[in-house]
Amino acid sequence: MKYSYIMLLAIACNFLHTSCKKDKQSEDQLPPATQTGAGTFGCKINGKVYVPKGSSGTGRPNPHIQYDSDLNGNPYLSIETFQYPTDINSGIFIGFMHLNNIGIFNLKDSFSFLVGASNMINTCGGLSNNSNIISKGGGQITKLDIVNHVISGTFDFKYKTQQCDTVYITDGRFDIKF
Repeated sequence: MKYSYIMLLAIACNFLHTSCKKDKQSEDQLPPATQTGAGTFGCKINGKVYVPKGSSGTGRPNPHIQYDSDLNGNPYLSIETFQYPTDINSGIFIGFMHLNNIGIFNLKDSFSFLVGASNMINTCGGLSNNSNIISKGGGQITKLDIVNHVISGTFDFKYKTQQCDTVYITDGRFDIKF
């Protein structure tokens, strides 16, 4: 009986240790690159995994998605993400302009793709169309299903401001419903 109790306790401790390890690993991983409207967003910032976390308490979703038309009737997509409650001023913004179909959108192509990172790394931030920011990269819409309200894509870019070193955003992906 005593042996069974010790064995059961050892198995329980091992299970708890393993499940805690899995939780920690899942926090350090990017969401899978899917095209089902899974509600995911993630990237690496200078090699460190970034995924939106928490809530502002205002009822606004995180990530916040807006699919709409501009004043000229051109469709656009904007995605804002944050990591609450650690720093409400830190986040990533991505915008796809003139979004009529799937394809590649470059940062320097008539502002068809805008990115911004507010205070992500040592107060380095700003929008890619700011003339004081040197930026390179873009995004790709891999699925645009208007009927089922699903948009999926990828992005990679780097930028440098006057006050900070180059910031590398890599392995970016999103799969959202709008």
